[in-house]
Amino acid sequence: MYLGEEKTVIFDEGVINVFKFFRQTGKKSEMGGILLGKIVGNKIYVLKASIPTPFDKSSRFSFNRHKKSAQLFIDYEFLNSNGTIIYIGEWHTHPESNPTPSGPDLRMNKNQFKENIINEDFLLMVIIGLKSNFVAHYDGTKISELKLKSD
Repeated sequence: MYLGEEKTVIFDEGVINVFKFFRQTGKKSEMGGILLGKIVGNKIYVLKASIPTPFDKSSRFSFNRHKKSAQLFIDYEFLNSNGTIIYIGEWHTHPESNPTPSGPDLRMNKNQFKENIINEDFLLMVIIGLKSNFVAHYDGTKISELKLKSD
């Protein structure tokens, strides 16, 4: 569970397993995907994380998600949940112990918020590091890091 000033983010165990599986150990390339979930009050439930596709472009220090395959994942889950599971953000890996967003990461998040139709007034950004993760809430003007809290 991650806490912010106004929101609490709760990750489903399946999402956590995706993050663990794709953690960028050794000489792996960066990987990433889409985050889907639902919002109940001030709680954000991250219920699904897409896995990387063969159409994504990645290297040791960059990741570019394939838009069409990501949109298929979003549409499929939205329709099969009768509109209750929505797009809420992005995740990707970094080859550093305690990751922080790069300039391209910040620009991507801002562009996603500005150029796409989103169902909420925020997006999540999750960066999976070797020892810790960076989780942030972006409201269209500022990115606010959320802190890990044990149950």
